[in-house]
Amino acid sequence: MACNFFGNNCRPTNCCRQRNLIARVTGPTGPTGPTGPTGPTGPTGPTGPTGPTGATVTTVEVIGTTTLAAGSQASVVQSGTGSTADLTFFIPEGPTGPTGATGAAGATGATGAAGVAGAAGATGATGPTGPTGATGPTGPTGPTGPTGAAGATGAAGATGAAGATGATGPTGPTGPTGATGPTGPTGPTGDTGATGLTGDTGATGATGPTGPTGLTGDTGATGATGPTGPTGPTGATGPTGPTGPTGDTGATGLTGDTGATGPTGPTGPTGATGATGASAVGLAAYGGLYNNASQTPTLTTANTYTQVELNTEMPLENTTTATNQITVLEAGDYEITFHVQVNSTTELTFNVTARNNTTPIDSSTVEKTALETTTGGTFIADCNNSVIVTLAANDVIDLAIAATTDPSSATVTIPENGDATLVVKKLNT
Repeated sequence: MACNFFGNNCRPTNCCRQRNLIARVTGPTGPTGPTGPTGPTGPTGPTGPTGPTGATVTTVEVIGTTTLAAGSQASVVQSGTGSTADLTFFIPEGPTGPTGATGAAGATGATGAAGVAGAAGATGATGPTGPTGATGPTGPTGPTGPTGAAGATGAAGATGAAGATGATGPTGPTGPTGATGPTGPTGPTGDTGATGLTGDTGATGATGPTGPTGLTGDTGATGATGPTGPTGPTGATGPTGPTGPTGDTGATGLTGDTGATGPTGPTGPTGATGATGASAVGLAAYGGLYNNASQTPTLTTANTYTQVELNTEMPLENTTTATNQITVLEAGDYEITFHVQVNSTTELTFNVTARNNTTPIDSSTVEKTALETTTGGTFIADCNNSVIVTLAANDVIDLAIAATTDPSSATVTIPENGDATLVVKKLNT
C-alpha cells in the first residue's frame, strides 16, 4: 500500500517509520511573487507542461512525532537537504481505548516505622456509653481530708469504789539487850606493863525490846518567822548506813468494781468536703525505644554491663532520645518497662537492668539463666520487668546487660525480632 504522508489516512506506524525508504516526492515550491492587479478573467488556457522532477531522495528518516489534540488535522513536515528527507509527524490524539484488565496485586511492602504522633485533633462528639468494663485495680489511696471538729466530750462515768487496803504484815520482835557487867574498883596506878595480848571479842548480846513510844505533846503556837540566816557550807556527806531487812509484803487488797461506762457523747458535725482534685487528662510524659535487628553485645568480663542498642524511636511527650537512651525532662514518679531476649552458645546467667545515668536501678535488675532449647542447640534467656522509680529532671535511662560468670568462651547475641524494648511513663502530673 502506498504511503499518504499528507492525507487523513496516513499510517506512519505502518509505512513511514522505516529508514532507507526510497521514494519520490515533489520538490519544494518556489517563493510566491507579488500579487499583481487582477485582470479580467481570460479564457482557460491549455494545461502547461509538467515541471521538472525534484531531487531523488534515497534516505527517509523520522525525526519526531508530536501528538495533537483530538480532532486536529494530521500533517507531516519535511526537512533536510539533498538525498535525505527528515520527517516530523503531527498526529491527532485518537479515542481512548478500553481499560485493560487489572494487574495482579503486588506483594505487600514491609511496614514502615511508626511516624511521630500528630497533634491531637479536635474532640469529637461523645459517642454512646459502652458497656461497663471490668473493674480495674484499686488506685492508691488519696490524701486524708482535714479532720472534722471534735464532738462534745461525753459525761465522765462514775468512779468505781476503791478496793480495800491490804493488811500490813507484822513487824518481827526485837531481841533483848544483854546486861552490863559491874565496874571493878580503881587500883593504884602502877608502872605501865607490857601490852597484853588482845583477847577474843566477846559475843554480841541480843538487842533488848524497844520501849513504847510516848504520847505526842500538843503542838505549840507557831512563833514569828525570824530573818533567814546566811546559808552555811554544805556538810560532808556521812556514810550510808546499812539497809535494814525488807518486811514481808502484805496481802494484795481486793480489786474494786469497775465503774459504769459513761454515755457516748454526741457525734461532732461533719467537716467540710475538701476540694475535688483535678481530673487526669493522660500521661504527662512518656517515650520509648526499640530494636528488632540482630545485635552482638560485647561481653568479655563477668559482671561488666554493656549497653543494649535501641535504634528506633517511639512517640515522645516531654522526653527526648539520643543514641540508645531516653532523657526525661520532668521530675516525678515513672514506670520503666523493658524486654529483651538473649541467646548464648553456652549456658550463662545474665543480669539485665535499666540504668539511671549509667547506674543500675537495683529494683529493675532481672537475673536469668539461659536454658538450652534442644540438645546441642541455642541457650535462651527471655528477660522483662516493670518497676516504678522516682526520677529527677534530665535523668538519662538506658538498658544494659552483663554475664555473672566469665563469658569469654561464649558467643552472646540478641537475635532478630528479639524485641529489645525500653519504655518510660510518668505516673503523676
